[in-house]
Amino acid sequence: MKNIFTVILCLVLFNIQAQEDNYINNQNRHEFRLDALEALAIPNIEVNYEYVISKYSGAGLAVSISLDNDFNEYQKYAIEPYYRQYFLNKKDFGARGLFVEGVLRFAGGEQDEFLPDLTTIQEENWFDMGIGLVVGQKWVSDNGFVFEISIGGGRYLLNNNNDEGFIRGGVLIGYRFF
Repeated sequence: MKNIFTVILCLVLFNIQAQEDNYINNQNRHEFRLDALEALAIPNIEVNYEYVISKYSGAGLAVSISLDNDFNEYQKYAIEPYYRQYFLNKKDFGARGLFVEGVLRFAGGEQDEFLPDLTTIQEENWFDMGIGLVVGQKWVSDNGFVFEISIGGGRYLLNNNNDEGFIRGGVLIGYRFF
């Protein structure tokens, strides 16, 4: 009876230790981030969601909304689905480290158009879609906090606005959940 109790106690303690290791390795797959650089530099809110597919890849969606009417000429809103591939990942459960991201952008805003008399300016709404590439680095702490730096850009495909391309990147801070 004493041996059975000892074996059961060892199994329970081993199971508790295994659960603690899962927490430490942070095997959560849902990650939310805010772009701190855009919020501070330009009045813009960008929220990112990423689903970790494996330790080497992730897919997500970024939504950006302008909070300043003067900034609407660049873009009023943008919706960007993306796919990431991680490199040089030495952690068991990753989606961290150096990454390359392919991104699609669906964006809209307002731009000034001259009427045929060349003296009157009229505001026109625009919508465009583009494709781009981003390179960055992501760090994830053992308890789930995320810090990311990235830079890249792309080209608009429909030519419905004055800009030929776009810039994507920033300094993002977030947390990896469930």
